[in-house]
Amino acid sequence: MSNENRNGQDAAGSAAAEKAVPRRRVGRALKWIIALFVIALLAIAGFRIAADRLAPEEKIEEAAVNVRVATAVLADINSNSILTGRLEAVEEALVIPKMPGEVTRVYAELGERVRKGDRLFELDRDQLATAVNQAKIAYNDAATNLERIKTLYAEGAVALQMYEQAQSAFDMARESYAAAGDALGNATVTAPIGGHITSVNVSVGGMASQASPAVTISNIDKLEINTGLSENMINKVKLGDTVGIRVKSVSEDASFSGTVTALAPAPAAGSLTYPIVITLENPDEAVKPGMFAEVTVAADRAQGVLAVPSKAVFIRAGRQIAVTLDAENRVVLNDVTTGVDNGELIEIKSGLKEGDRVVTEGQAYLNPSSKVNIVE
Repeated sequence: MSNENRNGQDAAGSAAAEKAVPRRRVGRALKWIIALFVIALLAIAGFRIAADRLAPEEKIEEAAVNVRVATAVLADINSNSILTGRLEAVEEALVIPKMPGEVTRVYAELGERVRKGDRLFELDRDQLATAVNQAKIAYNDAATNLERIKTLYAEGAVALQMYEQAQSAFDMARESYAAAGDALGNATVTAPIGGHITSVNVSVGGMASQASPAVTISNIDKLEINTGLSENMINKVKLGDTVGIRVKSVSEDASFSGTVTALAPAPAAGSLTYPIVITLENPDEAVKPGMFAEVTVAADRAQGVLAVPSKAVFIRAGRQIAVTLDAENRVVLNDVTTGVDNGELIEIKSGLKEGDRVVTEGQAYLNPSSKVNIVE
């Protein structure tokens, strides 16, 4: 290589070296600046942490929870089941004349209250009297003929068969005469029971027959409800039990008292329910047949047990809890075991004692450190 080329390369290297020196200086300066910035940030963060630790803690006082309380007492609890059915008259009569005939008078009026034995209507007595007279004549003729044949038979003048025929004719004539006399006596048709007239199907000049009732009578002094019990209820109800009855068409609030008067020990044919009859006394006749009724039957009974309002018991983490307040109104969470619950009162088998103050409203928001404000 010539001297000129070497000199040119040395000159170029020197120039490049002179340019690299300032770049290295700039890089070092930038690193120092970044390091100082990071140190400043760490110092600020440390200062704030130290300040927070040295600053006094602010105490936030928990607000009192408004609650209502009740007292655990001894009580009787009945858990009820509702049955439904239509009211029917216990006693009802379909009046049919014993003999057909033309109606000459009608005494019965729809809705009228009658007593047993009161006249309802009358049949044509003339026709019946004629029938009686004809039957009487036939009877007398049969009696005379029988006496004559009897005498002849005793003398051996007639055969036994003729005597027996005369006896049969007499018996038939006697029965016809008695029936005609009864029919005349039944020309005036009377009420077989006391009650209200619910239908009148005869009129003057018309015919009363034995094909359909002429008058119907319903005694509504006593009504009954025919309904059914499920298999879960059959062993919890017995004859003579008193039940509550509600008839909304009479009143939303009024309730009546009924009695279990019949109870089947087996289900009705083709059914899964056990027939039951509840009887209702109805002296003022406020309730009418055909009305829809709801019957309240006691399904479960607990007598003289510790009880609190049903809403006082709630579920927390799968446990039944009742919250009580001690003498200083401190909150106590009690695990309880419950029994009969009728929606208003619930039986407490364990976990509480008589006289405990039980929280009935606001208890779900309480814990042992909670403060309470009792609202009356």
